[in-house]
Amino acid sequence: MKTSAFMKKLSMITAGVAFITLGSLANAPPVKAAIIAVDDSGSWATGTDTLANLGFNMVTVPDSPFGELSSVSTLSSPFGNLTFSPTVEKRYIGSSWTTWSHGYMGEVYYSGSNVVTTKIKLPFGISAFDLYVEPNMFSTYKITVTVIDSSLATLTQEIDGFGGSKYFGFYATNGGVLSSVTITDRTGGAANGFAMAEFRLAAREIPETSSVLGTLAFCALGIRSRLLGKQ
Repeated sequence: MKTSAFMKKLSMITAGVAFITLGSLANAPPVKAAIIAVDDSGSWATGTDTLANLGFNMVTVPDSPFGELSSVSTLSSPFGNLTFSPTVEKRYIGSSWTTWSHGYMGEVYYSGSNVVTTKIKLPFGISAFDLYVEPNMFSTYKITVTVIDSSLATLTQEIDGFGGSKYFGFYATNGGVLSSVTITDRTGGAANGFAMAEFRLAAREIPETSSVLGTLAFCALGIRSRLLGKQ
């Protein structure tokens, strides 16, 4: 085969491979996003750290700059603001809040005694989030945390209000995101409110179309090189 004819055929093969691959990607059924819940056994404090092991770069949300017993409506993070509805009250363990768990002695955010449900609006583009929750009263209560956006996940755990705060973690799959978190006292108010603390979140970048095209081009060039070697 003449070199010019071979090169023409080779170019057609390379273009055909790229075209077929792109067509396959375009016609492939979309993978549905989901939100997965992680209970207390998957906490970073237990050494399991499920979210980090899945590849999420969890970033701790900085403390509120306001003083103890201040009303707090937002917390700032590197990814944007977390907004509480209704507002929460900043307290300190060992001072205005009695107990927690796993040795944590920092600040917590109290829902208020008459609050059954607190909603936290997350910054845009968050793919993983976790926190700890503890009831106000010194007994065991069921607390439910629900995360909503591209999908929905709900996790209910029994939590001891006397030094038994528990971990709730959530992450999105297949490009999904988390937009809001709702914490609910399942007893209808018997817990006399609850505290939340140790917020962490992560944002995962979505590969750009150019990256996908670059990968396809690389594959096509690899095929071209192998064919040239066979001349």
